[in-house]
Amino acid sequence: GGCEWHYKPCGNGESWPVGNCSTATCSNGKVSTTPIICPSVQAPICANGHKPVQVYDADGCCFHYECECVCSVWGGSHFLTLDGKSYSFNETCSHYLVKEIISRYNLTISTNRDCSAADTTLCPLAISITYQSYVVVLTQSVGSEMAFINQKRIYPGYSNSALQLLGTDMAMGVVIPDINTTVVYRGSSFSIDLPNTLFGGNTEGLCGTCDNSQANDCRAPDGQVESCSDSAPQWTIPGKPCIPPFSPYTVNPPQCEAVLCEVLTSSVFSACHALVPPGPFLAACQHDVCSGGNGSCSSLEAYATECTMAGVCIDWRGATGGLCDHECPSGKVYRACGPSVETTCSDRYGGLRDVTQLRPVQRMTACLSLRLQNGGASSLSGEGCFCPPGSTLFNRVHDTCVTSCYCVGPDGGPKQPGESWTSGCSSCQCDQDSMSVQCTPLPCPEVQNPDCSEPGQQLANRTDGCCTAPTCVPKGVCVHDQAEFLVPGSPCQDCVCSPQTDPATQLNVITCSVTCSPTRRPSPLQGFEYDASGDGCCGECVQKSCVITLEDQSTHTVEVRAVLKTAMMMMKMKV
Repeated sequence: GGCEWHYKPCGNGESWPVGNCSTATCSNGKVSTTPIICPSVQAPICANGHKPVQVYDADGCCFHYECECVCSVWGGSHFLTLDGKSYSFNETCSHYLVKEIISRYNLTISTNRDCSAADTTLCPLAISITYQSYVVVLTQSVGSEMAFINQKRIYPGYSNSALQLLGTDMAMGVVIPDINTTVVYRGSSFSIDLPNTLFGGNTEGLCGTCDNSQANDCRAPDGQVESCSDSAPQWTIPGKPCIPPFSPYTVNPPQCEAVLCEVLTSSVFSACHALVPPGPFLAACQHDVCSGGNGSCSSLEAYATECTMAGVCIDWRGATGGLCDHECPSGKVYRACGPSVETTCSDRYGGLRDVTQLRPVQRMTACLSLRLQNGGASSLSGEGCFCPPGSTLFNRVHDTCVTSCYCVGPDGGPKQPGESWTSGCSSCQCDQDSMSVQCTPLPCPEVQNPDCSEPGQQLANRTDGCCTAPTCVPKGVCVHDQAEFLVPGSPCQDCVCSPQTDPATQLNVITCSVTCSPTRRPSPLQGFEYDASGDGCCGECVQKSCVITLEDQSTHTVEVRAVLKTAMMMMKMKV
């Protein structure tokens, strides 16, 4: 018969997961639980020499082995593809490192060199990561790494729904939890870690194809497999200028005794040898040293980065006889295995504290990040300059070590307990008890109200600096004979209260005008003249003479009172 499980009916022979890697089965009316039996798995041999990693399924019970795809670039010309193929390429152009052949996750990683026009040997390496709607640029300026997201500068400890930024003054890492991707940038080198599960057989670019085979790593954009020297230049990003290589690269450099490079195969790195093969980094180091280059430390640095990404932190600089030492600024101390996100007074990494709210992949990354802050080993390098014991980094913008987390001033810098300052129109102080900023408005002097009884004036408040004081201001009306809005002028004038103001009184000015018909205008009537001597505002046309047309059709003009007499005499003469 059937069974009941948590008040739900179950059919005979039905099975279902019950958590804790167990399965429940209904058999003849009874429910029994048995542990999940995982299939046997065999670890593959990874083409890049890395140790295969265990990848668990969604319920976290069973796992399979997978070869991680790790691409490294260092020293300006050394490339190690995702599957471990080593080659050299040093064109100073913008190139695609990783592109999806078929777009699935909207991920593109590219690199470029911003070379100086005055000195082509000054070409800082920058890397650009495009994911979904975000464009992350990691670059270097004055010996310090910088990060930008959508052209806005950000600092390690930043996180949003899509990615996280970790790092120190020597290395920065971008983690994309949803696709389990990590990019570590160190100015002169960088590493890209992609999961084979998501990107297997679907990448192209200078980093090659992630498919655990070196045979097709040097693939051209048209899909043809070529030599690396032929395929690499074809991954130039269109529309961006190229600058000729700033230093020749010798395929077979002269033999020499590269003592520094022996550190890679010494006991210093022995804990990492089984995880990451040192061979490609040793060859690159020997080439740089024997060619007279000054970037020999970059090979050791790049190998150390791969080791930390594999979970092993190596304190190696002390074994180089001072050749690869890193000098920290005053007030900071060097740590080879410090946290990848240094704790600050304004800890902006607190958003990842509640890791139980995150998805499994995010939870893994968050736990890793919290472990970094406690100084543990990590998949991201925690090498850098840190505040000495007994002090804390105030924040990443000011990069100041303080013995206690004090108040934050208006410029973002620390303020000592009891310290006072003026901010805007407020007087502020760092409270000694609560270590918080407390502000009060600046005091203003008491001012008596002025007498604004004059016509056209009114009382108003006017702000001068931080204080407001009463003052008399014009109403915006016209004043005449102590009366507002009274418009003066004679009956013959049209007067208005204009918007113009008198500079002395600030009262509105009255403007008047006399509008009359034109004094001279064409008229069909003769004998009329314009007379302006009347009592009216404007003159008028007055008849001054008469126009007579005689029988002979002649026309004559005579003045008034003289017209009739003159006309009659002319008529009698004709009779």
